[in-house]
Amino acid sequence: MIPRQLEPEVMDTREEAVNYDTMDHSEVNRLFAESLLPVITGCRHDQTQTLKILDLGTGTALIPIEICRRIPHLQIIATDLAAEMLKVAQQNIQRAGLSESIFLEHADAKQLPCENQSIDGVISNSLIHHIPEPQSVFAEIKRVLKPGGFLFLRDLLRPDSKAELDRLVTLYAADENPHQRQMFQDSLHAALTRDEVRALLHSCHWPEAAVQITSDRHWTVSLNL
Repeated sequence: MIPRQLEPEVMDTREEAVNYDTMDHSEVNRLFAESLLPVITGCRHDQTQTLKILDLGTGTALIPIEICRRIPHLQIIATDLAAEMLKVAQQNIQRAGLSESIFLEHADAKQLPCENQSIDGVISNSLIHHIPEPQSVFAEIKRVLKPGGFLFLRDLLRPDSKAELDRLVTLYAADENPHQRQMFQDSLHAALTRDEVRALLHSCHWPEAAVQITSDRHWTVSLNL
C-alpha cells in the first residue's frame, strides 16, 4: 500500500477553481445523485417534506445542482472553504435557476456553523481526502445530524501501488490538461483506504459496514441513522 501523501486542504486559486469546474465530472455527479435518491426517500416520512441538507466541500456546486434537478423539496446548504470555488459555484447556481434551493456558505467542515442536531442529511463528494485529520470532520457531522437523519459520503480510494495510481490517472484523466491530471494524481495519493474509513466510522459508533468500495477509485459511506 502506498503511503498517504497530503495535498493542500484548500484549493483557492482562480486557476484551480476554473480547472476543477471544467473537468468532466458529469458521470460521477450523475451517479452520486442517483445513488442518493433512495437514501433521501428512506429518510422522508412525507414526500412533500423539505429536507435541510448540508453539502461539505461543494467545490463549484455541480453536485447540488445535479441533485436538485432530480429530487424536489430540498434546501441544500453548500459549503466550502475556498472562496474562489464559491465564486464559480454562484455562477453555476444562477445559470441553473436554483438560487432558491441551493445556498452557499464559506465554512470549514472541521468547525461547522450549525447548531447541534439541526441538519436532516449530510453529503460530500471528494472532500475527505483534503483533510489532514478527517476525524474532526466526522465528529462535526455527528454533532449536526438530527436523529433519524442520513449520511452520504463519497471520495477517492487510495490505490494499492504507484502502478495502479498511474493507471487510474491515464484511464480517467488522459484528456485533461497537465494541471488537471496533476490534481487528480495528487488527490488519489491523498485519499483514504477502506480500513481508514472504517476506523473513522468506528470512532463515531457507526457501523463499519456502512463504507463500501463502489468503483475502482471510490469508496462510499451510506447510512440512515
